[in-house]
Amino acid sequence: MEKENVIQKIQKLLKLQYGAESIGSTGEAFQAAKMVQKLLMEYNLSMSDIDTSDGQDTMKMDKSVDISSGSKFGNHWKYELLGVIAQNNLCQAYKRMDGKMFVVGTEDNVAVVKEFYDYLVKVFMRLGKKHLEEMELEAGLVYGMTVVPENIRTKYMRSYLEGVPFGLQENYDSLKPTSAETALVVCHKEAIEDYVNDNFQWSEKKTRKRTRHVYGDAYDLGHADGRSVSLNRQIGGKEEEGSLFFEPNT
Repeated sequence: MEKENVIQKIQKLLKLQYGAESIGSTGEAFQAAKMVQKLLMEYNLSMSDIDTSDGQDTMKMDKSVDISSGSKFGNHWKYELLGVIAQNNLCQAYKRMDGKMFVVGTEDNVAVVKEFYDYLVKVFMRLGKKHLEEMELEAGLVYGMTVVPENIRTKYMRSYLEGVPFGLQENYDSLKPTSAETALVVCHKEAIEDYVNDNFQWSEKKTRKRTRHVYGDAYDLGHADGRSVSLNRQIGGKEEEGSLFFEPNT
């Protein structure tokens, strides 16, 4: 098969893939992506070859609005949380030098990431405060403390929240990706990198992990909650009163 014909076939498969994604037909999207990856490898091509061959963008990238990282319990956990959600939904999270964050990916995927991020921030803040109340009760019963100092309360919450993203990543890892899903990640990663290189200079950088001194018990609780939170919430879903939307993964 001539290279030009291969490229045309890949372009058609990409259109099929993105069309299937837009209507939620993940099975069809994965099959198309799998064929794309097979042809790319067989004919030693990359997505950049496909993007420049017809002068058109075969995958339109989008950027979210700026997302605040402000929190009285530190902003590092928000960077990590957004990064985990983005990477596992075919997007990439970035942060500006001023602390603002944003997400790059296809329009639909960016919307899913933003929606799920906002939802999980509320869920884990609520759970963290619940654990904090339990800690304060234990401190009163066991140690006779009538009031837990504010600096300890703040550090406890920060420790809990910093454990969440690492547990959440393990949660995603427990859902082993198929070869087709892996192909989707490769295609989207190249398009995202092209978009960022074309649109941004030195004022943005990817989020990255770091370690800090934390309360181990609180961190472990955050890790456990991140590991067990349901990943099945869909964009536009409504939250039931008192529900934490937890569904143990098996």
